[in-house]
Amino acid sequence: MQQAAAAAVVLSALSLLLCADASKTRNWTRSEAEQEPRRPHLIFILVDDQGYNDIGYHNPRIHTPTLDRLASDGVRLESYYVQPICTPSRSQLLTGRYQIHSGLQHSIIRPQQPNCLPPHLDTLPQRLQGLGYSTHLVGKWHLGFYRKSCLPTRKGFDSFFGSLTGSVDYYSYGSCDGPGVCGYDLHGNDSVAWGHEGRYSTALFTQKARHVLQTHDPRRPLFLLLSLQAVHTPLLSPRSYLLPYRGVSSVERRKFLAMVSTVDEAVKNVTYALRRHGFYKNSVLIYSTDNGAQPFTGGSNWPLRGRKGTYWEGGIRGVGFVHSPLIKRRRRVCTDLLHITDWFPTLVRLAGGDPAQSAGLDGFDVWPTISEGKPSPRTEILHNIDPLHRPYRPSAPWDGRPGKPQRPKLKKPPKKKKKKKKKVLRLKPKQKSAFKLKKKNKRNFPKKIRRTQRRDAAGAKGRGGRRERNSQTGAAAASQTGAAAASQTGAAAASQTGTAAASQTGTQAETGPLRTKSGNRKLHNTTLSRPRPSLRPASDPGSGSGPGPDLQSPSALWDTSVQAAIRVGDWKLLTGDPGHGDWVPPQVVPSLPGRWWNLERSFSFGHKSSAHRSVWLFNISADPFERRDLSDHRPEVVQEMLLRLVHHNRTAVPVSYPPDDPRADPSRRRGAWEPWVEEEDEEEEEAQRRPSAAAEKKDRSDKKKKKEKRKKGKCHLCKLQAFFHKLNSRMMENKI
Repeated sequence: MQQAAAAAVVLSALSLLLCADASKTRNWTRSEAEQEPRRPHLIFILVDDQGYNDIGYHNPRIHTPTLDRLASDGVRLESYYVQPICTPSRSQLLTGRYQIHSGLQHSIIRPQQPNCLPPHLDTLPQRLQGLGYSTHLVGKWHLGFYRKSCLPTRKGFDSFFGSLTGSVDYYSYGSCDGPGVCGYDLHGNDSVAWGHEGRYSTALFTQKARHVLQTHDPRRPLFLLLSLQAVHTPLLSPRSYLLPYRGVSSVERRKFLAMVSTVDEAVKNVTYALRRHGFYKNSVLIYSTDNGAQPFTGGSNWPLRGRKGTYWEGGIRGVGFVHSPLIKRRRRVCTDLLHITDWFPTLVRLAGGDPAQSAGLDGFDVWPTISEGKPSPRTEILHNIDPLHRPYRPSAPWDGRPGKPQRPKLKKPPKKKKKKKKKVLRLKPKQKSAFKLKKKNKRNFPKKIRRTQRRDAAGAKGRGGRRERNSQTGAAAASQTGAAAASQTGAAAASQTGTAAASQTGTQAETGPLRTKSGNRKLHNTTLSRPRPSLRPASDPGSGSGPGPDLQSPSALWDTSVQAAIRVGDWKLLTGDPGHGDWVPPQVVPSLPGRWWNLERSFSFGHKSSAHRSVWLFNISADPFERRDLSDHRPEVVQEMLLRLVHHNRTAVPVSYPPDDPRADPSRRRGAWEPWVEEEDEEEEEAQRRPSAAAEKKDRSDKKKKKEKRKKGKCHLCKLQAFFHKLNSRMMENKI
């Protein structure tokens, strides 16, 4: 009995020791877990072509209850800017850099173009992969696919399911790049995903996104980019979504709103999956459009000016909001300046990384602005500088009326000119000779000799009288012109002053200093401690009708024919052709003029800008609808903004916009859009280019040598001529 009791005591003591050790280890693991912060799951929903007036909290006639609820419980972004077309917005989202730094300044990447994201730029999914995230892309890519290294799975995504081109049919998944060049476009990772025809793409992509959430472990951080094709053309949706909008008279608008409702239901299903599978409490959901709406296909940016593909507010001011339980100050509207490039550093910082490790970022970490309501670090946005932009003129009329396309007018071959027979001049009786001596060409004489000849030819007769008459006439004309200009300028100044006094908004728009949101009136390297004084009126003595001595004309600083747009603080400057700039109410949506692929190109339907201007200036805070151009009233602001364009243009890389490659035709690859350039073929092409480049260099060097030889020969002749000329002149002097 005593032995049994002793054994029991020993066992109890051992059990106590083991329990103490277990409690210590448990407490240690808990403390370690508390020290390691949980990285949030990042869900980014990107919609295509949704305009400012195409969401419920901007337009109550649209049924988007899920989007409205998420936006009201989170933070609405009301000064959020994107790019005017698809490819630039997506490239800036994934790289965090302006398109002038990626070579994608011009238009979009079309299916037949051998172009994609530059390989030297790191992407957002690549950075998140390095931080331990699982990255997935479902939906539209539209960043090039001509070789396998351009595919999403080679740019940082663990998995990909969706389309590679810009516009796909919602049921058949056919994509066309112009008439007759069509192919199947639905891919799973690096291969074609056949057999999904007949399923609506928005529902299919939502199902794939829910499958990713269902199969993923919530303990590992997740980055999911759901890039929906909706509400891009073609306008297709299930019939059940058309019923709530049967009262809308425009067929295009009715279909468009039905597609917006499908997006709302897709977001509802994704948020439900987040809650069901344990992601929601530690997640950040971001909703954004990639560009403004296209009114010709049922979209609406009202009351903003312009449309998709333009740099007016309707083309670049995006719909967006952030919803997350991690936001400290929720249920509010953020009016600070934000741009699509800001998501790269913001999400990298949320994931526990350092954005500074990615060199050359143009975005800012704006999470303190979104979560805590702090001022945005961004005070400037370079919308774009596109040196290749040329307005495109389609054959369809501007009013969109259906009609036969105009046939191109063929130029007739030039007629061969008959050689004129030389006329033989004969003397008639009692007629002076018609033959004249050839005069020496004036160009053979130096300028000084020509000037002296002109002076001598003028003669002394009437010289003084003519000069006096000319001077009197010039003085009178100058005085009349100056008086008229002064009176006109004074009247204009008076009318402007009266108008400004009548309306407070106009005063703010015209006299507001070039300041940033943070209060620092700073532009490039100059700090404006106070608003610059306005130009002196023309009636003031010593003042002219043009800018002051410290101001230069816009064309002297910047080629204003180049399409460019920049925002600094409250001011926005446009140069070149910003695109179609009308205000299109939703009830006056015209029909589609031409094919959808014409709308993807940058053009204006023969629309003439106001007075053929090339510079516009707007105060967006006082005039958000861009109705008052202040470029003539604030030349000092125009100069500052142009200097900023010059500054940004110094860092721009050459535009990458190669011609179409006939090898991309889907008929050569089972009728589907796939990469058509193999890595080996590309290496061979580069090797072939190298000798050709060397040969070109050789030819250039030979040409230079020949030119130098010719110059040397000419110089020898010149020296000989000069020597004999001097010798002859000296001999003549000696004789004299």
